[in-house]
Amino acid sequence: MAISTLLVHLAPDPDCETRLKAAAKLAQEMGAHLVALYVATPVHLPPGAEGRGASAVFLQQAREKAREKATAIEKLVKDICADAGITYDWAYGEADHLDHLLEEVHHVDLTILNQVSFDSFEDRLMYQLPEKLVMGAGGPVLILPKGMTEIGLKKIGTVLVAWTYSKEAIRAMRDALPFLQQADAVKLFTCGALPKSKKDREAAAAAEPVVEYLKRHGVNADHIIHSISGHAGEEILDTAETIHADLIVMGAYGHTSLLDKLFGSASRYVIGHTSVPVLMSH
Repeated sequence: MAISTLLVHLAPDPDCETRLKAAAKLAQEMGAHLVALYVATPVHLPPGAEGRGASAVFLQQAREKAREKATAIEKLVKDICADAGITYDWAYGEADHLDHLLEEVHHVDLTILNQVSFDSFEDRLMYQLPEKLVMGAGGPVLILPKGMTEIGLKKIGTVLVAWTYSKEAIRAMRDALPFLQQADAVKLFTCGALPKSKKDREAAAAAEPVVEYLKRHGVNADHIIHSISGHAGEEILDTAETIHADLIVMGAYGHTSLLDKLFGSASRYVIGHTSVPVLMSH
């Protein structure tokens, strides 16, 4: 899949500028157009802001500050895109972040946003944004760790593909082909199997057609299996750390009505704890 249009989610948050720079760098390397979506909506209440009146006052003040910041962010987008030599569109909204993203996401090839962890009040309110977007996007979503200032094709040495025979994993792998084709090493990873067991051998045999498929796309992949630790998300991140992965590719499973059940395990764990970018598709 050729990537010709990227969408980056911008908001009045600490990682806004770093996320923009990372997206612009990636657009430059891919020769892609960038859609910069800035949503001027506060995402949390500060400690002590209690009651409907206090909440309304805070939200109004925060919205006004976010509107004022929009002018500076728009200029930043213009300057960064000019320096990168890429074309861009500026999009602005003041409603729900997810609603605005879903309005834009269906006519882009890749959407970029930050991970949300669980170490603050703001995070606890916003933690479902990446998950809900993945489920509704109809395409790949690239989730960046907090504070990451740059991701580019030339920066990706090793890619870990979390593999199982499912339409979600297959779609994620196909969506990630532009990254896989540029990587120095690709590891097709099956977790939850016992070493040297019959199940292991069966998993290795089942992966052979996938390895051949990738080879026909110019990707030389190795199949690796990890013994079970009790949590697939932990296994994925442990293996990514062991092989020094620069990108994780994985499918997101289930339906939006089952979001809490689904993301209570591997997907939510990876989003919340990863230190490397994750490309997810549903």
